[in-house]
Amino acid sequence: MNRRPLIFDVETIGHIAPESRDEIVALAAGRELTPDAYAALCPPLARVVCVAWFDPLAQRLGAAFDLTWCPGEAPEALDVDDRSAVPRAFSCVLQGCDGEAALLATFGRVVEHYLAQPNGLLVTYNGRGFDLPVLIHRSITHDVTDGRALLVKAMGENRYRPQSHVDLMEVVTFSGASGRWPMSTYAMGYGGKSPKTEMHGAHVSAAVHAGRIIEVLRYCAGDVLATAYIYDRTACLLPSNS
Repeated sequence: MNRRPLIFDVETIGHIAPESRDEIVALAAGRELTPDAYAALCPPLARVVCVAWFDPLAQRLGAAFDLTWCPGEAPEALDVDDRSAVPRAFSCVLQGCDGEAALLATFGRVVEHYLAQPNGLLVTYNGRGFDLPVLIHRSITHDVTDGRALLVKAMGENRYRPQSHVDLMEVVTFSGASGRWPMSTYAMGYGGKSPKTEMHGAHVSAAVHAGRIIEVLRYCAGDVLATAYIYDRTACLLPSNS
């Protein structure tokens, strides 16, 4: 079957209610993390600040972000370099959203649109471990239903025979048979470029709080293009129905 993939990635920061901080501090200490880093990695506490997605068939790159974190006027689009062996510049169309709930609803409708097609497919790198749980649990927090049932269904699929979601981390590790390595190592190993040269996930929270959400958007979109490159290069490893 010819599939129509939607490749996406989310970026998060920690969301800690003042009355919960002491308990989060204790939990974070147990993992040798700062409270904000712990919360940014814990799905129910990870506030989504942006989501980027790429339709490789239409060659269309887009992103939605929480305007709360944008101190000035946001651009309508960003130029983002592809991470393939012969990089190209893509224009990433931006959608500003009034808060996290609006952001989740916006991307939820994107998910609904793609999975309404009989050949629609979500593609992530470690999405089963992070992106999907974050989107689901934060949607529960805000009572957002757009796309949520589809994401829950994707999480519950047979990981060996995925129907609506392919997690490339599971593909490149043969469903965990080999060791897990960062997405950037596969991009570089296949002849592409690392998307982590100017920013890393650990830098996102500080950048957002410093008013640099546009830099985070570019980083997120770069991760999506790197994921798209890995998806293309690992076609020989994908399940036959993907």
